[in-house]
Amino acid sequence: MQKIYGIVTACALVLVSCQVAAASDGHGLPWIDFLLRIVNAAIFVGIIWYAAGKKLKSFFAGRREEVVQEMDDLASRKQEAEARLAEVEHQIADVEAECAKLLEEGRAQAERMKAAILADAEKQAARIVEQAARNAEQEGKAELEAIRARMAETIVAELEKSLAERLDAATHQDLIDKSLTKVVLK
Repeated sequence: MQKIYGIVTACALVLVSCQVAAASDGHGLPWIDFLLRIVNAAIFVGIIWYAAGKKLKSFFAGRREEVVQEMDDLASRKQEAEARLAEVEHQIADVEAECAKLLEEGRAQAERMKAAILADAEKQAARIVEQAARNAEQEGKAELEAIRARMAETIVAELEKSLAERLDAATHQDLIDKSLTKVVLK
């Protein structure tokens, strides 16, 4: 109700200021006309108030409630957003920790693979060295046998040559007879 008095007072001040402006033209202040205008304005405001007062009150009260409700909704949405932000930040921290863990596991696995590859390479190198040693030994034996065979051939050839020079047909026949006698007697 106090608001209504404030509104009526404001309207009256506006009307008075209009009358003062009209009176400044050199005309006197027509008080009866002024009072009729104030009464007319009051009746007009009263009719509007009577016809639409409850609707205006409910509109402004409803609008106030809507604004309050919107503010409450915004506050709750802000809290939800802050909670979601905290959750996302926590998830990001978890993801970063998980990435660091996976990176460390990857490095450890790479080190294990490197060690396994090096151990396998060392085993293969040892087998290659062992096989090379066996091949060298076999080749050495084969070469030694070849050298012995060539030496034996050379010795036999030299002996044949030497014997052929020293032996004549009679001595050769004598040697054959002695060999046959030894073989037969034994």
